[in-house]
Amino acid sequence: METRNIFNRLPVVMIIVVMIIFTAGIIVVFNYHRIVETDANLNTLDGISSTPNENNSFADNTSSGGSPAVSERNVAHTTHEYSQDFIPGSKFSLDDPKIGKTRYVYDSTRIDADGDGAADDVLLVGSAAFGNQTRNLAVVVRDGVTGKFASFLLPEDFGVMLPRLTTGSFTAAKKNEILVSVETGGSGGIVLYALMAYENKKVVSVVSQAELNKGLDLKVVCLPGFEMKIIDKNTGVNSSVDFHDGEAAQLYIGMGVYNKAGVFLKDQAYVDDEVMDDVFVSLNPADDDGDGIQELHGKQRISFITHANTVAWAESVWSVKGGRLRLVSEKIEAYKP
Repeated sequence: METRNIFNRLPVVMIIVVMIIFTAGIIVVFNYHRIVETDANLNTLDGISSTPNENNSFADNTSSGGSPAVSERNVAHTTHEYSQDFIPGSKFSLDDPKIGKTRYVYDSTRIDADGDGAADDVLLVGSAAFGNQTRNLAVVVRDGVTGKFASFLLPEDFGVMLPRLTTGSFTAAKKNEILVSVETGGSGGIVLYALMAYENKKVVSVVSQAELNKGLDLKVVCLPGFEMKIIDKNTGVNSSVDFHDGEAAQLYIGMGVYNKAGVFLKDQAYVDDEVMDDVFVSLNPADDDGDGIQELHGKQRISFITHANTVAWAESVWSVKGGRLRLVSEKIEAYKP
């Protein structure tokens, strides 16, 4: 009786508000459960002959957040023609859509990927669970003869933005291989790469992702008089940076790295901790010698203390031989704003 009297005294509007909040809570819990289930299912490509990805993680270079919608930033802006059956932004799934294993096409092209004379569809697909931040990327090939699909799953945290593919001959003339690039979205402008091939009806890695994304192994040494030397640890190639007239000198004085007289106040361990010789910001293919095989031109940013404080750029040219990268040439130059 007392309960009934209480409700009789409540305004009708208050009762409606309580009912709406209760219903919304149920919907949120239900949708959260569905999203978690869907995201877990996207870790595999059932129904496709899949090659496991390498045991390699790039978690330090990625971020999370966003909304569960396909964004224009997911769609690659490339110069090649897309496969008409797999236009970027369209859904891609070989499974029952009720299971929630739908992926989205981010890039596609149609080439003879295995040299059998038939054109194959090459796709870059992934989930759109976090809007413009891609996850669960996979390289998929639909065989032009059999019509069957094969795929290679990239590491789950392999980049988050603007996934795209480029095809070219990297190991032998007239051989079509697949170079995947994905931006990490971090302040360093880092881009991660994977080099794949379609062989014996499987998508395989040509060079390990760890080696492909390593770049030059560099060391920075601070010298008296507001100078730095950047050295390639493996080849000894080096370059000096003089910043006594620039804004960087004031930054280093304020940080206690140098005093006003240009005396270096820290030790090498401090420099090693504060240097950011990031992996590639670009790795672009080009046939330098006209032999029909493309080399890879890499560019790395060397920063000190913060990414915004760029001190030098390292450029390198690589060839692909025997499943390894071979250094062809390199140069290190001081950053000139």
